[in-house]
Amino acid sequence: MASLKQANDYLLELPRQLEEYLDDAHRKALNQLIQAFGQLFDVVASINMQAKEGQVITCSEATKIGDHGFILLLKLIDLMELLDLPHKRREVEQISLIFARWILRYSGRINHLGPLVNAFAQSAKLMREKESLKTLSELMSRVVDACSLEIKQDLDESDQTRPWRLLHINRGIVATRTYDLDIMKKAFDELLIYLPEEALDYPPTYAN
Repeated sequence: MASLKQANDYLLELPRQLEEYLDDAHRKALNQLIQAFGQLFDVVASINMQAKEGQVITCSEATKIGDHGFILLLKLIDLMELLDLPHKRREVEQISLIFARWILRYSGRINHLGPLVNAFAQSAKLMREKESLKTLSELMSRVVDACSLEIKQDLDESDQTRPWRLLHINRGIVATRTYDLDIMKKAFDELLIYLPEEALDYPPTYAN
């Protein structure tokens, strides 16, 4: 999935794909989520259309709408976990990359990293071409820049699985695989800034 339309089409097909796994309660919850996603996509499509006419939303509005999208996504991920469907969870998490690009387009802030970190890790594992890795590394870099101050403060340093840490670890690995010295330097420099205690172990193995 690479676009909001593809994400919407995927979600509309999801109830049919999961029919054999759903009881009445799960079916109702899924349908409510799909309906909410549809409303969100309608709003986003309208915003994108207005932007073409020069009417651009504010950063705070983009952040608020993006937050709503991520909250819906987290609920859908929780449902995939409840149904014990890890392959579907991974598919759903890929939608977070689409949401992130939309938020970045309007200079919003990112407040939910968990799905993004997992999606980045899964994408990187499937990539072999350097250009694809460079594109992914650039997106990871932009996400780092767009993270909220609360995330960047990194208050719970004792949690080795916190998304902020995993984002930098995996970004460093992706940067190393590009063999691009500028990309590698930027990733390592920011690792030193944000996670100085990790720098001695650079580069590590994929974290997820």
